[in-house]
Amino acid sequence: MLDTLIHVTARLWQTRRDFGLRSIAIGSTGVRAKVRELSAMASAAADASAAKRSADRNDLYQRFHREIVPHLDAAYNFARFLSRDPDAAQDIVQESFLRAYRGFDRYQGGDARAWIFSIVRNCYHNWLLEARRKARLEVDVHHRDDATDFSVEDVASEDDTPEAALQRSSEAGQVRDALNQLPRSLREVLVLRELEGLSYREIAQTAALPIGTVMSRLARAREHFEAVWRGQARLQEKQR
Repeated sequence: MLDTLIHVTARLWQTRRDFGLRSIAIGSTGVRAKVRELSAMASAAADASAAKRSADRNDLYQRFHREIVPHLDAAYNFARFLSRDPDAAQDIVQESFLRAYRGFDRYQGGDARAWIFSIVRNCYHNWLLEARRKARLEVDVHHRDDATDFSVEDVASEDDTPEAALQRSSEAGQVRDALNQLPRSLREVLVLRELEGLSYREIAQTAALPIGTVMSRLARAREHFEAVWRGQARLQEKQR
């Protein structure tokens, strides 16, 4: 009897152990299948996500090309009038459009020209600070006595070279020369208003100024421009 109980118990134990091993094997096979299924789903999701990102990038590029790129020439003209340097204007505009494209996903719409002009203006200020830093270094090297009164506005621009003398004989050249003699803050608003046709509100957005300040600067800029223009006219009369 005892031997029988021992034998039965042993058989039950063996049966339970075999059943457990089979369950583990069956479970292991199911896990592998589930892993393969999840892996396939993850791969499909990744492909779909990559396709969506690619489509989004393409859509972003198309929108940028449609809404911002048409203002490239105007942006260059604005940078040219601000910097008074055609080479610097090219660098400023390139940096501006690179920044604009990188941040275009945050563009909420509205006046695209005012938006890109504000970026051009910021890049111009960065260029101006760098130019002043370099100018101070050059002044220090040459031990200039009046270094404290030095300004990057004193640096001769391309418009001051002999090659530009013929251009000044034209009305467009005279306008550019007169504008270049205005202080930067006045030159900026006058160019935006009279040459680029921006509204007071757009200029305020571009220059980060209250509309009242924009209007007062425009009035002063027009007065300064008229005075410079008349002075140029008198000088030409004397030279004839």
